[in-house]
Amino acid sequence: TAGEEEHDRRDRWLDRIVTEAAADDDEREGGDLEALLAAEIHGGGRHGSVVLFGDNVRVDTLSDDTYEGTVRFVVSCNIGTEAQCAAEIREKLSPSSEDEEGEVQSSSGWDAVARPYGIAGYAACIVQEGSSAAMDHDEAASKLLELRSALNVMRYHDHFGLEEVAAANGNIAPSQIDGEMLYAFYKKRLEEDPDGRVPTLAKASADHPLTFRVTCDRIGDHPFQAPTIEYEMGGACSEVYPNCKPKMTDFDVHLRIDVVANRVLIGTQLNVEDLSKRHFLRYRNSVTVKTNVAYIMLRLANVREGGVVLDPFCGSGTILLEALEMTNKTCQCIGMDVNRRAAEGAGKNALAEGYGPEIAEFHCADARGMRRIVTDDRLVDAIVSNMPWGVRTGQNQSVNDLQQLYETFLRIGWYILKPGGRIVMLVLRGLQVVRILRKLGGRYRIIKCMVVRTTNNLPCIVVIEKVDRDLLHESVKSQLAYMSQFVNVSKEMYQAINNDKIDETNYSKPENA
Repeated sequence: TAGEEEHDRRDRWLDRIVTEAAADDDEREGGDLEALLAAEIHGGGRHGSVVLFGDNVRVDTLSDDTYEGTVRFVVSCNIGTEAQCAAEIREKLSPSSEDEEGEVQSSSGWDAVARPYGIAGYAACIVQEGSSAAMDHDEAASKLLELRSALNVMRYHDHFGLEEVAAANGNIAPSQIDGEMLYAFYKKRLEEDPDGRVPTLAKASADHPLTFRVTCDRIGDHPFQAPTIEYEMGGACSEVYPNCKPKMTDFDVHLRIDVVANRVLIGTQLNVEDLSKRHFLRYRNSVTVKTNVAYIMLRLANVREGGVVLDPFCGSGTILLEALEMTNKTCQCIGMDVNRRAAEGAGKNALAEGYGPEIAEFHCADARGMRRIVTDDRLVDAIVSNMPWGVRTGQNQSVNDLQQLYETFLRIGWYILKPGGRIVMLVLRGLQVVRILRKLGGRYRIIKCMVVRTTNNLPCIVVIEKVDRDLLHESVKSQLAYMSQFVNVSKEMYQAINNDKIDETNYSKPENA
């Protein structure tokens, strides 16, 4: 009976501990457990040091003008994803190979840097100095327009800091800068070098006039608005370049003057539509992650051709559609959503893009029932999802419910992931998720947490990897089994020493606390 089994378990607790420890020693792979544990703690783990998409990219946080090459293009992306965008630029423009000494060498003469001149939300394309094999600029521009992690691609022209505008007006505070000051400063800057500042407008002539439009993406706290930039600095351009006339529609040149914090970046936009607008959804959920962020999450999850990807909060299916497109329809996608309309709508979106149920299946199901959808005979390689943010009610109770949902999701997710499989989550409460993961220590290894800017929020992309062996737990258990021969304690005391159970009840503070 169950009671007899429980009594037997209690009577044989010491024999079981020693036997399990000995079995672990016999089955242990890769050498000494303590060496494996040290490697795990210091970042080695069962797969060695993990290098994620974007980790090997240079991030320039300094505001200097010195590079080992010349900036030709700048690419905008979500702030926080610049390194991943630069990594994809390298893949497009700079195919690499190893020399005789094993060093990675670029064969195209192009390179990429994140946050050029300290400007957040941008990656720069640089032509290496002295390179004789550089790709043609038009060909490079064409490849950049294929980027999946980017928002816009611009031909780089100029940049300056708002502190320069303040200094030119008697060292006033940046908070006192107005539209007229920007107009006067930029007009003078253009007059000093009209051919070099905006070459796309400088090539206009009386025989071949051009029309242009100025748009501005302003991020940060400023005493002026984006329309002020467009009007004042656009007016300076029309005065310095008399053969160029402003035009709001059907224009020849799209000039971008973006202001990010205290930096101003000028370039000619090459794309017509935002590069993230590539899935024309029949059904769109109320909250949909942008495709460029979805692509970065999938790359961080190491999704490859032939893999199995699960999104238990699929919404309109954007993440899974992106996975299918980036793997050329070779991955298997499973989508779940508790909202029947969303699950059915995601299926229609997949069918509209040519993905049938044989490679993209969608279920109306609660994420807590993942094990009913994903069975033991087809474990998944990655779980990638835009998790519920829990911001609709703003009540404390919703926060507690969200914590329980996250914890349950992570516990169940461990069972349906292949060993070494990854979970990549986009969450609003990144710190809360980190605390939950620490509570679940031994199940997952936290690889990366990166805060990104989406519209006017600061969610966090959390990347974790399934740990199929809890090395720390095994180490302590093995040591206790060995050390038991050197002590003579009561049965109750030894049970207390070897007890690994904890009360995982979620306690809430009293209302009057």
